[in-house]
Amino acid sequence: MNSSAIRYSDSDLEERRPVWEALSAMYLDTDVSLSRAWRVQVLSASPYSLEEMDAILREEIHPVCFSNLLQPAGEWAGFDPAKLEQAIRGRRTHWRSRLLARLSLALPGCFPTEEWTVTRQEIARRRSQPGASQT
Repeated sequence: MNSSAIRYSDSDLEERRPVWEALSAMYLDTDVSLSRAWRVQVLSASPYSLEEMDAILREEIHPVCFSNLLQPAGEWAGFDPAKLEQAIRGRRTHWRSRLLARLSLALPGCFPTEEWTVTRQEIARRRSQPGASQT
């Protein structure tokens, strides 16, 4: 692996994999609201706070998935989890990669703002219910 690749501990990888898969589902070329209940369930069960999930979405998922939203016929069935992990872990931390990802956040249609807002609200609501584990 490249020395500029992002490193994760084994335990962090185990916790991140389902989060990566759930967040990447917002970048599919389909009606992503249909997978919202599943996404909320997975993300609510994660050990990450909403702020940490925001960071994972913007810094790990978005840079490797945003281009799917720009393609006329992008991936619609789901990203392969192994390839997604490989792309995230192998992503270079070079300034050009970071700049492209940051710029794409401002492009219309490149970030799932509305879906993430609703998903985030539902995670907060689910976590605030009696008996829900607080993270």
